[in-house]
Amino acid sequence: MAHRDERTPCQGWDADLFLSEDHTERAEAIPLCTGCDLLDLCAQYAAELKASFGVWAGLDRTPTSRKRAAA
Repeated sequence: MAHRDERTPCQGWDADLFLSEDHTERAEAIPLCTGCDLLDLCAQYAAELKASFGVWAGLDRTPTSRKRAAA
């Protein structure tokens, strides 16, 4: 994507959705990952980071207990 001077959805105007405290906003981010050229790399990176919050590679990795508390 960089060679085409493009940004991933998580780098665009709606980047805040991916790490929002609001679970409904994170839910809006999930479909934005569809078709991203970096989906596999994002999943690998999230695994290496042991990401435990936010949307990574189309998955909300926020613990269920935290999601319920925010509702």
